[in-house]
Amino acid sequence: MEPIRRLKIDFEKEIISPIQLYLMSILNTSDIVYDVDGEVVGEVNASSYCKTLRFISERKDLCLSYNRELAKSAIQYKKPFEDMCPGGLTTLSMPLCLDEKTVIGAHCVTISNPFRSKFSVYDVAAQFNIDARILWDAVKKTPPIPKPILKIAREQAILTTELMSKMMSRMYILKQSEAAMAKKYHEAEEIFKRHKNE
Repeated sequence: MEPIRRLKIDFEKEIISPIQLYLMSILNTSDIVYDVDGEVVGEVNASSYCKTLRFISERKDLCLSYNRELAKSAIQYKKPFEDMCPGGLTTLSMPLCLDEKTVIGAHCVTISNPFRSKFSVYDVAAQFNIDARILWDAVKKTPPIPKPILKIAREQAILTTELMSKMMSRMYILKQSEAAMAKKYHEAEEIFKRHKNE
């Protein structure tokens, strides 16, 4: 078995952002794209529940570090990982690949509803050190996604990850070709100048 190669590339945000927005129009949750070093390159947060945990709670680092670790696992092993986040939501992390052997990042998508039980929400609030009433209000503002839609959205998350991988691969190959052509042009120009001066 060949080793997995990790490659740092410049992500085309204008390509990945519309794909993330499309997926969030179905799910209305959270979508994060990481580069191979585990740095966020694109994030769409459409859930008032996730926003409350990420931006209002005193332990916002719980979400960030959890997602980053899940992304790192997908990158390291070049396979999807699914787990429950500290906020009680199911998160799917999938590797973004340039080709069969090269990973360039990870795509993390939340694919579930927040808890609808006050008891469970209050437990999460205690863990995140946030007023339970604020978090419960956020749950009430988050419309539940029906199970059939969640199933379709999960499939869409997988397909959009494949689409991102293919688009980033094509952009990378195009940039490599452009760089090689520019180098050849520059070399030809230098040869022409030398001949002209002789």
